[in-house]
Amino acid sequence: MARSRKHHPAPDPGPELPRLDRRPSLAAQVEAILRQAVAAGRFPEGRLPTEVELAEQLGVSRETVRLAAEVLQREGLLVKIRRRGTFTRPPLPALPAQAGSSTLLGYMQADYPAVQGQEQAVTRAISGLMLQGANEEAGRAGFELVVRHAPHLQLREAFQQLYRKVTLRGVIFASYGEEKLIRRVVGLGLPMLLLDHDLRLPQINSVRDDSFEGARQAVRFLASLGHRRIAFANWRQADLNPWRLAGYTQGLRDAGLPRRSRNVVHVELTARGAGQAVEHVLALAPRPTALYCFNNTLARLAIEELHRRGVRVPQELSVMGGGGEEVPGLTCHQADRYQVGRTAVQVLLRAVADPAGHTPEHLLSPHAIRTGGTTAAPARP
Repeated sequence: MARSRKHHPAPDPGPELPRLDRRPSLAAQVEAILRQAVAAGRFPEGRLPTEVELAEQLGVSRETVRLAAEVLQREGLLVKIRRRGTFTRPPLPALPAQAGSSTLLGYMQADYPAVQGQEQAVTRAISGLMLQGANEEAGRAGFELVVRHAPHLQLREAFQQLYRKVTLRGVIFASYGEEKLIRRVVGLGLPMLLLDHDLRLPQINSVRDDSFEGARQAVRFLASLGHRRIAFANWRQADLNPWRLAGYTQGLRDAGLPRRSRNVVHVELTARGAGQAVEHVLALAPRPTALYCFNNTLARLAIEELHRRGVRVPQELSVMGGGGEEVPGLTCHQADRYQVGRTAVQVLLRAVADPAGHTPEHLLSPHAIRTGGTTAAPARP
């Protein structure tokens, strides 16, 4: 026979106690101050003081100012432009109600995930700069970018949803080049531009950095230091940027150096990929004296891996990056990605202004060599 359970009444909680008010964090307070200052137009010509100056004025750390400013950047109230400073973004003009006079431009950014679901920061640094430049130029011309990020395999669906939802005057596809979708957009009669990529379709506008010439200059620079065995750590998504490998090969030809396939390794642009590249290079015999990396992120990670293995940079192995994020002290070649984004909008708007008479443009942005402390003449045997 089951025992009956006694039910005890719940204890009386008594009178409710008042909740304590939490003081906003310093970053939240700085964010509120900056938000009010932007709204009141207190910054001359829309330019903010530097983070150091703001930190001194407000009596907080530079990191606190940076965290607060990042929130306003994500909301579009501030825009940070490399080497120029941080600016308030002027409000865009009200959009006309007529569909035919829309001032909306689509901006479709393809994202590329790494294996095993880990987030891949392949284009994060450069895509952010290009988007800033594109946003700035669109605003100056009285247009607004409607930005959509999507995995590259889902960009078609993302564009279709956007196209059905709003009236676009033109569209930019960034870091993307699926020919089937591009041809379909051409069939819609919508002015279009490929940013950071191109296809063998002469009727499509394109703006990208000159990766071929940048890689060629990198190899020629290393050869001028006396390096005769130059390895290349390339991105495994080689079809998205075939020009870098072609430029590396041409640079070897220019310097009279043989191209050996074993000196090229294709990896992810991650710490794991950098480890694989370093392991491959160190196992070669004879060992290369210089390593050219697809971008600055891979170069930075490779240098960290070399340090863990006790390999001195540049005394035992010179390392050079192919552009992207800013890495202090790294020898690299770099394009002005902010200007690339601005140029893309300028070209697209020329096509929008005269869609029937516009001749498609294919522009390349040059790279410049930046010397740092990660390259030197090879050690004598």
